[in-house]
Amino acid sequence: MNGLEFITERLAYAPDTAAVVALSEGSADIFNTADTPVVVEGKKVAPWGRDNDLPARVLEKIGANDIVSPNLLYNIQVGYAQGIKPMMRVVDEEGAVRYIECTTAEVLDFFEDNDIDGYFLEQLSDMMAFFNVFPEIILSADGKKITGLRHLEAVYSRWGSMGPNDREITRHYYAEWENGSPKNGKFTLTPVLSRYHTLQHLTDLMAAGDRSRRFVLQVTMPTPGRTYYSHPYWWSIFRSGWYDLSVMLPAFKKALIKNHLSVRYIIYISDEFWKDMARKENIQAGDKEREKEIQEREIRKILDFLTGDGGKGGGMVSTKKNIPCGGTKPFEDRYVQIETIKPAIEGGEYLEDAEEASNIISYAMGVHPNLIGATPGKSKGSLGGSDKRELFNIKQSMMRPFRDRLLKPLNLIKRYNRWPVNLVFAVPEHIFTTLDADKSGKKTNIEP
Repeated sequence: MNGLEFITERLAYAPDTAAVVALSEGSADIFNTADTPVVVEGKKVAPWGRDNDLPARVLEKIGANDIVSPNLLYNIQVGYAQGIKPMMRVVDEEGAVRYIECTTAEVLDFFEDNDIDGYFLEQLSDMMAFFNVFPEIILSADGKKITGLRHLEAVYSRWGSMGPNDREITRHYYAEWENGSPKNGKFTLTPVLSRYHTLQHLTDLMAAGDRSRRFVLQVTMPTPGRTYYSHPYWWSIFRSGWYDLSVMLPAFKKALIKNHLSVRYIIYISDEFWKDMARKENIQAGDKEREKEIQEREIRKILDFLTGDGGKGGGMVSTKKNIPCGGTKPFEDRYVQIETIKPAIEGGEYLEDAEEASNIISYAMGVHPNLIGATPGKSKGSLGGSDKRELFNIKQSMMRPFRDRLLKPLNLIKRYNRWPVNLVFAVPEHIFTTLDADKSGKKTNIEP
């Protein structure tokens, strides 16, 4: 582009105006959901996100951010604790309850054959990232026993759209989605069991001679106003703009240090700006040359504004879009923002901005920075051992709702397979304590 030196794919430098042009990804916009179902081979699929590719888009963003990725890993590790353990609930003569290891061969064989440890980790990974998981149960040939439990990747899973007479979701589609549709037209359709009276539903199907031997269960961490797919609360970092800022700062600082740039302005341009321009200019989808031509023209207008009278106190009109946020105040996505920065940039600035972004993202994800690593800024490592121990114990206790949801398939299997009534599935936790209370500094809580 004439007059612009691209440092990264979305970061350019204009020497004549000493301006950095940042092409923002517009993270908030990826959550706009389409109004109409996606039609697959005549079957209606409930789209997940604006282009039916929201999970893949979120995964890209997770992988591109060195705050979000370790925070998610931390939540997965804390949620896993010591894994799922089959235990027997025993009541002694005095009425005291204790838990002992399960020795029932059928239960232990099921855990071993289905790699329940790996299954639990896979389910936790999707639950923490998406608040939606898709477990699949597999029945024996005669339908009398559940013999398998599998994890279906959320990124490839979609629910069938409910019809006017449907009270629940009844179909699950599994495919490698490409541009909102299954790649090469290939997908797997699996029936879905009712969320309510699930055991009765499965029993009735088998009694009626249903030939299906695979069924998907509906397991989510509920969020208000979502019929098909929950939206994690921590996704607020995309709507608020803190995610985009945290990604942009490292690239910006690296460019400053590496290229010894003299910078007076940072110009943020949203993807929505280019989409609006494409509509106004009647640019056909895929016309890259025309798109590039429009980009060069509009960026040059902005740079000319900065070098002319406008840059010395004049004005500039910037369009913005109000994006609904589920009943709360709409998020404002400004199409063009110009920020004037202090002179003498040498790479030591924006440390406070980076610290603020890191702390806000960690807060949104329920991770105290002191528990995952050194806190950025002057206050790093400010907590003592007792504070960290209590924070960790509190964090573990807050994982209970997620674990309860993820144990739903195993509780169904226990009842359908007629395993012992006093069998329970526990996720033992390490409860850290003081050395005077326990020589090891920790004890294990195995209550389910």
